[in-house]
Amino acid sequence: ARTRPRRGALVLMHGYSGSGKSYCAARLAAALGAIHIRSDVERKRLHGLAPSDHMAAPGGQGIYDDVADRATYTRLLQLARAIGAAGLDVVVDAAHLHRWQRQPFQALARELGLAFVIVDLPADDALLRERLRRRALGPPDASDAGTEVLDHQYATAEPLTAAER
Repeated sequence: ARTRPRRGALVLMHGYSGSGKSYCAARLAAALGAIHIRSDVERKRLHGLAPSDHMAAPGGQGIYDDVADRATYTRLLQLARAIGAAGLDVVVDAAHLHRWQRQPFQALARELGLAFVIVDLPADDALLRERLRRRALGPPDASDAGTEVLDHQYATAEPLTAAER
């Protein structure tokens, strides 16, 4: 019997803050034996911060402004490229609420011959707000998102296209 090398996978998480992206991404990566790239950690790394450093800033400001967002997603894409090119599975844990954040990953998967999947994590507003409230009261986490960030996401998010579903 002939065997063929398994095709790698590039998995994008998609959802609002508090939807469970990091929770699901960590478990999915463990189940797949994939590398888990977390945007909250990479964003802080780009700004010389530790993952647990709390940077309270309303959505769209500080290390969450448009320039920082683009730098963060560029870094995520670079990491995904290196991991995917090595033949490994990768789970990219970020909100991916805008097409400009998703499309480069889809193009990368096509270029590298990787399976491409978007894992959408819908949740109702009350649940998202409760999770964000609990996160703020819990142990330090790499995510700084609170309800102001969630409100900013609601105002600016672009839904998945039919082709992305």
